[in-house]
Amino acid sequence: MTLAASSPAPAAKTDRPKPLAPSYALIIRVLNLVRNEAEISQIEAELRKDIALSYRLLRTINSAAMGFPSHITSYRQAVTLLGYHELYRWLTLLLLTADPDPSRSEVVRSSLIRGRFLESIGKRRFHRREADDLFVVGIFSRLDDLLGQPMPVILDVIKISPAMHAALIDRTGAYGELLSLAEALEADGDDVRERLQAQLDIEPIDVHMAQEDAVAWAKSVQP
Repeated sequence: MTLAASSPAPAAKTDRPKPLAPSYALIIRVLNLVRNEAEISQIEAELRKDIALSYRLLRTINSAAMGFPSHITSYRQAVTLLGYHELYRWLTLLLLTADPDPSRSEVVRSSLIRGRFLESIGKRRFHRREADDLFVVGIFSRLDDLLGQPMPVILDVIKISPAMHAALIDRTGAYGELLSLAEALEADGDDVRERLQAQLDIEPIDVHMAQEDAVAWAKSVQP
């Protein structure tokens, strides 16, 4: 009797996230260097690996929407004029807009609005550095949608503060509550918005003005 050939066993399924595109991986490496205040030569060496991205970062920094008084022509000048913290902020914009795929435009727009909104509200409640952190929280809040990876996996390779991490993973802490408010505005969740405004003691007019400013700003910087 001839035995029927057994069919090959199905390939084991894996839940491994897909690898980051090279452009995203490069920007994340530079973000981490800037966060650690690495030597400027190290930052420049990484950016030279992708001249197009390097050009786009300087173009972003020098755009009219950013409002810097003098034209920035090198990363040494950028760090001198802006400081590492401010340079990190603008690198987050490059990460968000690295892929010009039109299918991602809604995610990019939403993230830009959240970042600007959180920064505007944060300026009324925190010091400047914390408001800058809130901007980054908003910008990063949809990286899972943008990069196609779970947020915990993404944050394993991006250096951020514990407060920012808690906001992005669990929507907890002061940053997390404000991010929840931004999401409620986006979803037209009136009940949630009103509850959070009362809980955070934020005047509705301030929320409205910050949201209008955020929408206008996002239009001015989105590619």
